[in-house]
Amino acid sequence: MIQNKIIKLKKYLFLISILFFVLSLTHLAYTYVYSDSKVIPIKWWTVSEWLVWAFPSLNPLKPLTWNNKYIVSLLYRSLLKFDLEENKIVWDLATCDISNLLNIECYLKDNIFWSNWEAITSDDVISTYEILKNTWVNKITSSLIQDTEIIKNNNVIIFKNKKKDVNFLNIFFQPILKKDTIDGLWEDIIFWNFPTTWQIYSWEFKIWNISSDLTIWITKIFLDINEYFYKWNISKLVINIFPNTNSLIQNKETVNIFNDVDNVIWTSIPRLENHKYKLPQYVSLFINQNNISDINLRNYILEKINNENLIKILWETKFEAVKNPYLTDTNISNEISNKNFEKIISDLWYIKKAKIIENYLPIINSSTWTINLNETDIVEKVEDKKEIIINDNDLSIDKFQQESKFIIKPTYVDKYNFITKDDVLLEWIAGKNISEVYINDYKLANFKSGNNNFYYRLKESIWSLKEWINRYKIYFVENWTKVFKEEINFLYYKNKSTLDTETKKFIKILYENEQKNLQEKEIINQNNNKELENQKTVKIQKEVDEKKILENQKELEKISNIDAKFYYNDKLEKFTLNLFYLNAEKELETTALFIKNSLLEIWINVELNPITLTDLRETLSEKNNYDMVLSWVNLWFFDYNIFPYFHSSQVKNWYNFSNIKKTSLDILLEDLKSEIKSPEETNKIKEKVLDILKKEQIIKTLYTPKINLLIDKNIKNVVIPSKLISGSDRKEIFKSIYTKEEKIIKFENKWVIDFFTFLFKKIND
Repeated sequence: MIQNKIIKLKKYLFLISILFFVLSLTHLAYTYVYSDSKVIPIKWWTVSEWLVWAFPSLNPLKPLTWNNKYIVSLLYRSLLKFDLEENKIVWDLATCDISNLLNIECYLKDNIFWSNWEAITSDDVISTYEILKNTWVNKITSSLIQDTEIIKNNNVIIFKNKKKDVNFLNIFFQPILKKDTIDGLWEDIIFWNFPTTWQIYSWEFKIWNISSDLTIWITKIFLDINEYFYKWNISKLVINIFPNTNSLIQNKETVNIFNDVDNVIWTSIPRLENHKYKLPQYVSLFINQNNISDINLRNYILEKINNENLIKILWETKFEAVKNPYLTDTNISNEISNKNFEKIISDLWYIKKAKIIENYLPIINSSTWTINLNETDIVEKVEDKKEIIINDNDLSIDKFQQESKFIIKPTYVDKYNFITKDDVLLEWIAGKNISEVYINDYKLANFKSGNNNFYYRLKESIWSLKEWINRYKIYFVENWTKVFKEEINFLYYKNKSTLDTETKKFIKILYENEQKNLQEKEIINQNNNKELENQKTVKIQKEVDEKKILENQKELEKISNIDAKFYYNDKLEKFTLNLFYLNAEKELETTALFIKNSLLEIWINVELNPITLTDLRETLSEKNNYDMVLSWVNLWFFDYNIFPYFHSSQVKNWYNFSNIKKTSLDILLEDLKSEIKSPEETNKIKEKVLDILKKEQIIKTLYTPKINLLIDKNIKNVVIPSKLISGSDRKEIFKSIYTKEEKIIKFENKWVIDFFTFLFKKIND
């Protein structure tokens, strides 16, 4: 019984072994036959793309943005385009000589046609630019060509300009319309929506039908490929337009291709593969150097904002950190030279609560004594006085002289000076931490807190100088206390002879006063040692000002209520920076809050001010209204041209958020803007620009979004670079993609002996 079971088991194992051998041999034979086969896409199939948007205007004359720009770019060609394969801007309809931006000559290429197979002519190109120039339907393009003379010379189109500016080349990305179409336009169409019935286009696709499905609120645009693009694998494109994200989400399982800019679908559909790309745009923080003039403070602010931590908060898979305005790998962060942050803030006259109290206590604790000394208070003994005899031959001013400690111009000024000149400009050096300067009881109005020097003019006509002796007592206000520094005397007479005579008299008086002072001191010392019967007691009366005490108490109450961690000025105003940011997207609000919290770590208070794009210009027109700006920056086609954001001339146009005015930077930016250079030359200038920005510390580039282009995994051969110039350039994927394929088997040299050779190679591999 057991033996029969063993025999049956052996039979089963034998049959299984044979089956496994046959299957393995079949797989190996299949692999061998198809090992060097060629995969060929099957042409003429349809791809479907989904958009969330209103129906496009299809008007190529208007400024084009987002999906409207994308669909128009599928229908119309221009003189310039961005080539994904070469990863650079190339000429499309024409070849133009741009070596001289003042005189650009364009030659139309051969075999360029409209969708009705009529040739595209220079008349079509000129008509397109003329209507833009004359109607202002597109203000940006119109402003660029307003002073441009466009000339037709046979098949050559010449653009004559009055100034060199690479920005002018943006007009060559303008979609070109047929002259007959332009001639048939009326005002409502020029400024609004184009009809879809004309179907005369010049690019990859042409519209053949538009339909709506009200059951799911969707509009479909059916596009056929233009015949001269027969080399493509697809033949039709269907664009499905949903009015809102809810409609799309309800039907997302049917999505084929979706440019998920707002992360509506994200990773919720496993069938869709995520192809990420970036655009030449980024979010950046600009510091207004008019309001934050201390470069050390700017450096502290920018270094405190940690890009890596910000990206983690925003989501690393959605954003990428940006190191500089050119989107290269050069880091423009600068090491902090002055690491004493307390000193930096105190130089701006802001201190913490503890320091305010420390400075204030000596004032409120000091008693207010008044000492009244009258001439009769000093009892002199006549018999102790000696007759004062001064010999004119012994007179010398040297023993009374003392060089001024603070006057730097004129070079030598002593305590006593003798002049005939009626115009002397004195320059004092005040030093740091001086808030006010007094000369006698006169407060210098032109001295500002933080100034190092101040000036005072001696002149009869302004009553600061008179004949005879002029005494000037100098006081500095340091830490809210008025401190006497020195006394300077000028003996002035216009007549030199008179001055010499009066000088001798003056010096003699100095000698006499000196002798009197010595005698008076001697008398006082004698009287102090004698009984009080021959003296009048010098009464020192202490007067307490109750009103002053009350004021001090109120001031102390204010000080006690402020936050001990922040910095305050003498008016107890908190050190606060105003940050304006565009509130168009949630990420910008999150970034603004991150900046606020980052600076809070060094106890800088930040006030957030959300503004709209339309309000930006008006809000920032007053250069002193803001300290920082958080905004998008778009570099578009010419990513080396950051002229609008940093050139001095752009301060009045509000684009230069930092208000930087630096001649060396202007020269470099003008050089990049004025002509087309080689990549090597451009990169050298870029590095010089970045070096200046690194030293100035006026900008912190933060991040750029990584946009999700979701494509069905059944679609093969998707080719898209990590960086595009424009979102509409994603249309280039249609050149390579396909869904179905067939394999062409090569039967040459497919013999039995070749099969064993194939097996031997596979085993060795």
